[in-house]
This record gives sequence, C-alpha cells and structure tokens, in this order.
Amino acid sequence: MRVRTHLSLLAAAVFLPVILGSALAIKLLLDAERRAVLRSMQEMARATVLTMDQEITAALASAQALSTSALLAHGDFEGFYAQARAADAGSKRHTALLRADARQVFTTLLPYGAPIPLPAEAVAARMRAAMMRERPTISNLFVGSAARTYVLAVSQPVWLADGRRMLLNHWIYAADMNRLLPRDTPASWLVSVFDREGGTIARGQRWQEFVGKQPNRALLEALRSGRASTVGETRDGVAVQVALARSPLTGWSASVAVPSAEFEASAARAVALTAVTLLCAVALAVLGALLFARRLLRATEYLGAAAEGMAEGRLPPPADLRITELNALQKVLHAVSTRLIRLDEARRHHLAEAEEARRLAEAQNRAKDEFLAMLGHELRNPLGAISSAIALIQMGAPAPAAERAQQIIGRQARHLAHLVDELLDANRVLSGRVQLSGVAVDLGAAAREVALTLQTQGVTSQHAVELDLGPDTEPTWVGADPHRLQQIIGNLVENAAKYTQAGGHIRIRVRAPEGAPGMGELAVIDDGKGIDAELLPRIWEVFVQGKVLSRAQGGLGIGLAVVKSLVEQQGGTVAVDSPGPQRGSTFTVLLPLMEPGAAAAPETNAAPAPGLAGRRVLVVEDNADLREMMCAMLQSRGCTVFGAADGRSALALAPQARPEIGFVDIDLPDISGHEVARALLTDPRLAGIRLVAVTGYGQLDDVRQALAAGFARHLKKPVRLEELEQAIADIASAQQG
Repeated sequence: MRVRTHLSLLAAAVFLPVILGSALAIKLLLDAERRAVLRSMQEMARATVLTMDQEITAALASAQALSTSALLAHGDFEGFYAQARAADAGSKRHTALLRADARQVFTTLLPYGAPIPLPAEAVAARMRAAMMRERPTISNLFVGSAARTYVLAVSQPVWLADGRRMLLNHWIYAADMNRLLPRDTPASWLVSVFDREGGTIARGQRWQEFVGKQPNRALLEALRSGRASTVGETRDGVAVQVALARSPLTGWSASVAVPSAEFEASAARAVALTAVTLLCAVALAVLGALLFARRLLRATEYLGAAAEGMAEGRLPPPADLRITELNALQKVLHAVSTRLIRLDEARRHHLAEAEEARRLAEAQNRAKDEFLAMLGHELRNPLGAISSAIALIQMGAPAPAAERAQQIIGRQARHLAHLVDELLDANRVLSGRVQLSGVAVDLGAAAREVALTLQTQGVTSQHAVELDLGPDTEPTWVGADPHRLQQIIGNLVENAAKYTQAGGHIRIRVRAPEGAPGMGELAVIDDGKGIDAELLPRIWEVFVQGKVLSRAQGGLGIGLAVVKSLVEQQGGTVAVDSPGPQRGSTFTVLLPLMEPGAAAAPETNAAPAPGLAGRRVLVVEDNADLREMMCAMLQSRGCTVFGAADGRSALALAPQARPEIGFVDIDLPDISGHEVARALLTDPRLAGIRLVAVTGYGQLDDVRQALAAGFARHLKKPVRLEELEQAIADIASAQQG
C-alpha cells in the first residue's frame, strides 16, 4: 500500500471522528436553533400579552381612580362627565357610566345628554353581571352600542352615596389594541391576540377581515387547553408552527405563527452545509487532512462556544472561520442571538412598566382608602354629636341642657360645612383655578396675626409659640395674596401643632435669607414627632399624612398639598426637613420680595341692617325639612313667609303672595331655579322682587350662572339664620339706596 494511501487512510482515520463530531455538533446546533426560534416566538407572544396587559392595567388604574370621584358619589353625572373627559384626554380610552339596567348615563364618546342606543341583550347581560361583582372585570370583544364597532371594556362597579349601584366602564377600540402589536416582525410571521372565547382582538395581517372571528378548530383547542405551542394550518392552508402565551390578568391569549417551511429552513441549510463540508473534508483529507481537521475543529469549537453563549444571553465576537458556510451559520447565530437579547430587553422593559403601573395603582388605592377612612372619621364625629343632641332634646331635657344641645348642633353643623368648603377650596387651589392678588404684604405682621388667631381659637393653646419676626423697623414685604398667605401660614402652624405634643415648642421665623436674594423666608419649626424617611418624599401629596398625636386634630390630609400649590402659584418655593422620628420638623417657605405700596384704606362700618319685621319672603325648596326650618327661622324674625316645594308651585304662588324677597333652590325636581328666577323677574306683577340663590353648588361657575340668571346673591347650603338676615338686610339697604 502506498504511503499516500496510508496517509490518506491515516488522514481519513484521524478526520473521520472529526467529521462525525462535526455532524453531531451541527445536529445539536440545529436543534438548539429550532428551540431558540421557538423561544423567540414564545417571547414575542409573551411580550405581546404584556403590552396588552399594560394598556388594560392603565385602564384599571384610571377606572379605580375615577370611581373615587366625589362628583360621582353624589350623583353629579354632568360634573363627573367633564372629569371623565379630562381623564380620557391623551389616552385611547373612552369612559361610560351605566345604570343597574345596563343603560348608559353617558359616554365620553358623545356629548353629555346625547341619546345613546341600547346595547344588545347579550352585552347588557354581561354588563349587569359585571355590576354584581365586587371587583373590576375585563370583557371579551363585543360591538359597542355607541361606538358601533368592536371594543373591549374594563368595568368597575361603583356605589353612589344614596346606595345606587352603577358600573363605570373604560372601553377601548379593538383597532387601537391592534396597533399595539409588534411591527418589526418578518412579513411571513403572523401575530394574533384572542379573547377568552377565542374571538380575534388583534391580528398582524388582514385584521379587518378576521376581527371578532374565531381561529380554526385546532388552534382554538390549543388556546382552550393552555398549551405553549402547537402545529397547524392557517386559513389559507399554510402549515405553521405556533407559539402561545396567555395573560393571567385578562385571560386573553397571544399567538405567533411562523410557516413550517421557514421554521425548518435553517435546518435544510445546515444539512446542505454538512454535506458540502463532508465532501470537502474527504477531498481535502487526501491533500491536507491534518490542516483541514485542525481548521474544522477550531471552527466547530467556536460555533459550540457561540451556541453556549446564546443560551446564556451573551453575544460572542465574530471571527473569520475561513469556511464560508460556517461563517454564514455564524451570522445566523449572531442574528438570532441579537434578536433574543432584544426580545429579552423588551420583555424586561415591559415587565418594569407593568410593575410600575401596578405600584402606582396600589399607591392610589391606598391613598383612596386612607382618605375615605379619614373622611368617615371626620364626618362621624359631628354627626354623632348632632344625633346625640337631637336625642337629648327629644327626651325633653331641661332648658339649660336643651340650649347646650342646640349649641352643639349649630357648632357641629358649621364644622360639617367647613369640611365641605375645605374640600372644594382645596380642589380649586390644586387645579389652579383661584385668582390671586399679588400685593405687598408684611410677612412678619401676617405671621403675628395668624399666630394670635390660632392661639385665641385654642389650636396652639397647649404649645409654647415663639415668634422670631425680625426687627419691627425692617418689615419683610413679599408679593402675595393676603388671604392666601394667611392660609399658608395657618396650615403650617396647625400642622406643627397637630404633630407636636402638649407643652412642645413651635417657632415661627421670618427673615430675608442670605442664600436666596430677592426672597423672603418664613419658617415654621417644631420639636414634635418628626417625619419618617419613607413618608418625607410623599408629604406634599393630597390625602397623605402621618399618624397624628390626637385623632381629634386629624383633618383630611390636604393642608400641605394646598400650601405647596399656593406658594408655587405665587412664584415661591416650599421645602420640608426632618432629622427623623421624635426630632421635629422644619417647613420653609420662600416668597419673592416686593416694594411696599400705599396702605389699604380702613374699612368703614357697614350701615345698620334695616328691620326684618313685616318683610314678605318666598322660600322655594324641595326638601320639606329644610323648607320648614327656613320658614320657621324667618317667621321668628317677624317675616311673612310663603313656602313652595317646586318651581311651578312657586310661579303659581308668587303673584298672590307678592313677596319682596325670594330664596330659591337651584336644583328643583321639575324646573331649575334659574328658570324660576327668570320667570319671576320678568313677571310685571312682581316688580321690585329680589332673589337669592340657595344651593349646595358653590363653584365659581355656579355663582356666575346664578348672577347671570338674575339672582342678587348666592348662598351655599347649609345656610345659617345670620346669613338669611344679612342677605335680606343687604337687599333692603340696596333698595333704600
């Protein structure tokens, strides 16, 4: 046998294990590639589900936030409609409010009051079922009665203050959900999303043709069984490999379908590569088996390392393997590895966003629960005192005790009114709808006046209050609204008293700080319980407060939020610092300095009020108890009083009674108080009549509407006898003048 033959046989003997090993390695790589492609498909399906979940989670958070609306709780649907429109702005959602019979009160898709078609019976039944649940629900695909196209709904059951049960819906167009599908997929890949019944929500291709339809039977069975992957055919008869993922939040499923031919294309290329490699190895083994074996082994080792790197999520650096086919395989490995890394990063990003949305929703829910608990406590105390006082009077208590009970009822009723006014005023301040007059105000004088007022009221009577207001000869003039400046100082001092034990110290300091030229500084410093580190970043949020030393001073947790908003609206800043628990806290306000102007003219004493005896007064109020009490109070002052329970009764009674003054409720059962006012003021038989609006609506727009309708004054409920007397006196003085 020739040496060449021996060498060839030796080369073949040496090279044969290499060839077999290479073939095995390629086989393993092919299997790994199949698994990698399937994993990438499954990751894409999971990423698609997470993207849908993110949109639904945002809708759930928005629905839960809207469900806490005071406007909704008190049945102010038109006001709540405006609130819902504002919440929908910038999103792809629309809000609808449904009654217990599944009829829609409104939808933000249409103007308020516009007629809304009745939903299909099946949809109505699902809405009624969602209303009966105690938690939010997410619907399957259905055709909306107002949108007239396929939509999805996030439903939040709500209870109104009067006990009615309603349903708050956030619904989203299926077309908008379809736009959330990944757009960087190959043209041959088909990404789809199905609801819990198998209806098509989103589809990467020909969506309008298949929306709402179920997939073929094989895929439908795979969806229902919860499998992670399956094989089947498209509606066009193309064999596909399918990866599936199901959302634990919505129960929807996403599928990624790839043609089987494309799925196996890499395997076919690898088989061809193996054949070529083997032929070349046999041919070259005769000429240079050792060199080729060495080169092939190095290439195989590199590809094996690359495959291992793919499994660990790292991308090996490219290298010249000096074999075209293996270089091509290397490119494929790099492309697949790059795609896997990107998909993993996208998945992590979506998971982080979903976690952040969940954390925000939980924080908002906790804030809502804390606020409701505080509000319930603040309301139960005065209501309990009022109930006890009424029971004492009904038991026939002696005159001193009955008088004391009456004083308690009056004081607690004023406290309830103060709570409502505080909430409304905070809403106006935080939304930036207050008008602020920027005048020069002595910051030290304002602080002194507030401190004296709070001491007189007993707020700081158990604390040692120190005033460090700087030299009297050099007052600190700042540009601010005088009334709102006192509100800022009062809120900060009350907050310090609330969290400082009896006998503790509160220091109010006014100065011109060195580090902030052009600014005046007010600091409120206490040695109370301090602020916990985890609470400090959230101290300015609405309804957030620490645990007070006395629950009687609890409040609603809105004072500091109002302070921050008022200070910033006047060009200033506010900051808080606390070394830690039981080490006190310091609140520092900086406001821009302003040159002092001319002193305001002193107020002159108002003219004495004319007598009320003999005045003819009309009271229009649908609440029988309130109407009776207003009439009794006015009769006790010598007025001749006529009462009417609705607008039409008032219009019929007025020409006979000929009243001089009318107190008219705005929200009447038949016609509005504005219509009553216009009719009375244009009746020639009632020349000279003056009207006062009495209503629970106290926003600026409500006052403007009342004045535009012809009312001379606007009073907010509950109305005290002193306010009724003052209103009559003011009108009488204007008539005499």
